[in-house]
This record gives sequence, structure tokens and C-alpha cells, in this order.
Amino acid sequence: MTKRASIASLIPGSQDIYRKIVLEIADGIIGIDESGIIRLCNPAAENIFGWETGQLLGKPLEVVLPERMHSSHGMLVSNFLAGDTDARYMGQRSNGIEGRRSDGAGIHLGITILRTAAAGEPLMIAVVRDISERVRYQQDLKRLAETDPLSGLLNRRAFRDCVAQSLTRVSPVGSSLALFDLDDFKGVNDRYGHDAGDEVITRFADVLRTSTRANDFVGRWGGEEFIVFLPDTTPDAATAIVERIRAGFSDIDFHWERGAPVRLTVSAGIASGEIGQGELDAMVSCADKALYEAKRGGRNRLISTVMQQIALAS
Repeated sequence: MTKRASIASLIPGSQDIYRKIVLEIADGIIGIDESGIIRLCNPAAENIFGWETGQLLGKPLEVVLPERMHSSHGMLVSNFLAGDTDARYMGQRSNGIEGRRSDGAGIHLGITILRTAAAGEPLMIAVVRDISERVRYQQDLKRLAETDPLSGLLNRRAFRDCVAQSLTRVSPVGSSLALFDLDDFKGVNDRYGHDAGDEVITRFADVLRTSTRANDFVGRWGGEEFIVFLPDTTPDAATAIVERIRAGFSDIDFHWERGAPVRLTVSAGIASGEIGQGELDAMVSCADKALYEAKRGGRNRLISTVMQQIALAS
């Protein structure tokens, strides 16, 4: 007799084995009837969803689901019970399935659903695993891969990806893009050291974060260059935002030596116009030309241009 066969022969002989598995397994087990009422619940499920012993029994499954799923979940249950598949794993997406704890907090779940029957009535069993920690770890890895470690802003690759995704949603108003270059940044490193240079980077990043809007994309383009994409933004509105950034940075006092505080400046080039998929490089090129003009004109200033005008002049 094989090992598998010997184990299998023990199972039908004792319901205690099933009971022990259900009560002690780390995965939650929830059983609902065809009306979506919870008829079976093990301690692990109560722990996962933050309920006291016995409180989940008799309640609708919606109490462990986010509100946005309430209207559609009943149809999903009906379709599964009427389907040809007896088991299905849910949670292939990176974030799994979202659940809700008793205190309203959201959790990420991996769920295997099984179709069976009890006392002649249909029963759907869900084996639930809390994967929130795994999801947080994946999100941390994603954030580290997309973030410039010093400034905390998007790195160049992530900035490009975010803008490319946003270009499917911009309106005919057009958009703007600004390139910034910290004036005399090399001189700061040479005179005060690289720690001072790092402080300049982080302080300017703070100005960018506090001066832009929630739907803007802000990144470190490389070295002392930064970039901001302003979707659905007219040239005048973009100029106002960039001027706020320029003025805000010039007001910062840096204290690296005895005596008077040090103040620094930044130059910027703005390109505005309608932009479609694959046209980011053209807009960056226009902004870069405007930035060059700002630097050549004396620094601590901004130059704004429209993409079509640049194209005609080049």
C-alpha cells in the first residue's frame, strides 16, 4: 500500500480529522448558502476579518466585503453555483481580492472557492488567505524600483511610464511640461561638499511636492535636473505653477557655514501644447531648449514656449 493510499484510508474513518483541520488550519474557511448567508466559519476566518467567535455566523457575506462589491457579489455567487466548475482560485492579480475587516480596514486576500452541498442544499466554501503582507512587500519593491532614492520622486523610467499612461486621459485643452535645472549646483558641491548638494536636492524636491497638484507627475530627470508634467494645463497656468516653484526655492535659507545663510536659484523651461502617445520626447526637447535659453539669459528665470512655435523655428 502506498503512503498516499494509507493516508486516504484513514480519512473516511474519522470526522475528527476534518474537524481538526478546519479548526486549526491557518487559512480561513467560510461557507455560504445560495442566499449568501454565512453558515460555516472557522476561527482563522474570524481572526482574518477581526470578528469575535461566532459573530460571523448567520450574517450576509457582504459584511466581509468592501461596499463597492455589495451590488455585484450576489450575481457572482449565483453564476458560480450554476456553472460547470467546482473549484476556482481568485486573486491572480498582484493585489489579490480585497476584503474588509470588522473595523472597516481593507485587507488583500487570496481565495479558493469550492462548490459543494450540505444537507441537500447548495453550499459554497471559500478558503481564504490574508496576503496583505505579501502585497505590501510587492508594493514596496515597486516603489523602490520607481523612485529616485535621494529625492523620493519618480525616477526617469517611472516618470515616462506614468506620463504615457496619462496621455490616454488628457483633454483637448493640452498639457505642459517643465524642466528645471538647479543653478550652480556644481559650485555647491565644490564649496560646501556633497552632503550640502544632497540637501539641495531633497529641499528642492520638497518644493516640487508642495507646489504641484495631485494629478501632476514630478520626477528627477537626472543629476540636478527635475521634470514636471502638468496634464490639462494651459501655458498661463503652467507658468504660474513653475513661477511658484522658482520663487519658493529661492526663499530657502541654507546654513552650511558661519555667517549669512546661503540662497540658491533654479532655472526652468516650459513647453506647452497638445501631446499624444509617443510625443513625450518632443515635448521634453522643447522644454530643454527653453531651459537653455533661461540659463543663457542669466539663470533664476523661466522661459515658456509652445511646441508648434518651437517646431517652426527649428
